[in-house]
Amino acid sequence: MKIRYTITAALAILVMVAGCGPKEEIVAKVGREKITLKEFKDTFVSRFQGEENAAKRSYQDREQTLREIAIGRAKYQEAQARGLDKRDEVKEQQEKIARRKALDLLYEEKVINAVITDEAAKDFYDKSGIELKGRHILLRTSPGDAARDSAAVKVRADSIKSALDKGLDFKAAAKMFSEDATSAADSGDLGWFPWGRMVDEFQEAAWAAEPGKIAGPVRTSYGYHLILVEDKRPVEGRTSFDESREQIKTQLRQVYSDKLMETARNYVTKLSEKNNLELNQANLDVFRNRLLDPTVSKAQDLAPMFTEEQKTLVVATYSGGKATIADLIEKIGSNAARADWNDPQSVTDLVHSIAEPKFLEKDAEQLGLYRKAMRDPEVQAQERQTLMRILEKEEVTDKVNPTAEDEKRYYENHLGEFIQPEMRTIREIFIKDDSAKAARISARAKAGENFAKLARQFNEKESTKADTGRLGPFDEKRFGLIGKTAFQMTKAGDVSEVVLVGKNFSVVQLLEIIPSRTKTWEEAQSDAKRRCRQSMTESAQKALEEMVLGKFKLNIKADVLATAWPLPEQSAPKP
Repeated sequence: MKIRYTITAALAILVMVAGCGPKEEIVAKVGREKITLKEFKDTFVSRFQGEENAAKRSYQDREQTLREIAIGRAKYQEAQARGLDKRDEVKEQQEKIARRKALDLLYEEKVINAVITDEAAKDFYDKSGIELKGRHILLRTSPGDAARDSAAVKVRADSIKSALDKGLDFKAAAKMFSEDATSAADSGDLGWFPWGRMVDEFQEAAWAAEPGKIAGPVRTSYGYHLILVEDKRPVEGRTSFDESREQIKTQLRQVYSDKLMETARNYVTKLSEKNNLELNQANLDVFRNRLLDPTVSKAQDLAPMFTEEQKTLVVATYSGGKATIADLIEKIGSNAARADWNDPQSVTDLVHSIAEPKFLEKDAEQLGLYRKAMRDPEVQAQERQTLMRILEKEEVTDKVNPTAEDEKRYYENHLGEFIQPEMRTIREIFIKDDSAKAARISARAKAGENFAKLARQFNEKESTKADTGRLGPFDEKRFGLIGKTAFQMTKAGDVSEVVLVGKNFSVVQLLEIIPSRTKTWEEAQSDAKRRCRQSMTESAQKALEEMVLGKFKLNIKADVLATAWPLPEQSAPKP
């Protein structure tokens, strides 16, 4: 009994120690939910597109954003109080999200962490503290990389290296021999470059060389390089390794992409062996031969192309399961035409695409990653969004069903929203590039010549030629400077001065002024329906917000909110 007490006490101490960490400052509480200052600042910075912009906003802006965060938290609590999280469709969706996240965690644990270790990140950090200034001479190998060709290029590289060692100027040699079109004309100059920019073999040799010394020949995928390191210098203003660790690891995913792929492939292969995956080649051939039949259309549903007996044929077995031809048909869907069925590997790959996700999910669950994924903030955030959407659908979308009477009443109570603005109709003569010609036409029109005839003869705008330059009716916001000119004229028949439109010219005659008026119900009906629904939706949304904040009280800590960034004196919170 005494021993059990001691163990329990020790466990309690461990839990207490594990729970001790930097305490996050709370800026607001809504119901049982707390909003940290960091959560608020992240949202605020995102909303106002950067820290600098966010710092300039008023206290009232902060308070409004915090209130919106709180409304979301209150809706989530209301959804939980109604038991929406217990619904089968919510559980199923959340399980799918968590399983996808568990596979991400599995990849991170079994592949990324196996390749991109802390040691690899530290090595990258140390080497990236120095940048080099250098030149190189590249002798390219053929794309096929035939051994004989490669050997011949190596002999040339050795010969040039020997000449350099005996005193040949590197810059002159780069101009003469280098096959790097980018740098050869500049004597092989690469300028200053950091660790991580060049391919591995090149940078390993360059970083190992002393300034003034020639490294190589170094073999890379491009060919053979001779490298002259001219200078080295430390990189200024770097953050610490601990601050840079995650960013470096993300950067190394690109550097180690091939190794990551190889590690993932080996891991999945071992999983297949562990789960005793066995293929039935005879039944796979039944599937493939059917698809190779020229009478079978691969652009249509494949199911009718197989008998019911064929669909039940087992093409693979593994621990705890099997795959049939019916599974292959379902998996491939409408993509049968995209695969090369002459290659037996296509069918093998199809089987693996069915079986391997099951092995990965199984391994993730055994490692406890599914449970870990359910607690992941990203997964929990998606659950919150799902529950809030369901609540809003039930309280807003499903309840907003305006009747014909509602729509008509909205129109009658908001006539100011359905005013047809003053409209004008004009005739335009558009002249390309020739201001003198435009001036002559304007003068003739003002002297009383028929504007329509002038437009028929001189208008050069293709879109209005057929209608003798007629435009409209239109409101003041349309047609830019032409529209503005039309609204400056006072009576029908007036002719404008020449209007400069870019590099071209226009002469305008006002044909008609249509006074502003209120649209009839028949004219406004479509717009009124939309506006009525929008208004009722906004009212229902506001009622939901007031209901949840009435139920789950919001308490803002104004003193903490004020410390997010320094505030202008006039924007400080009121007591």
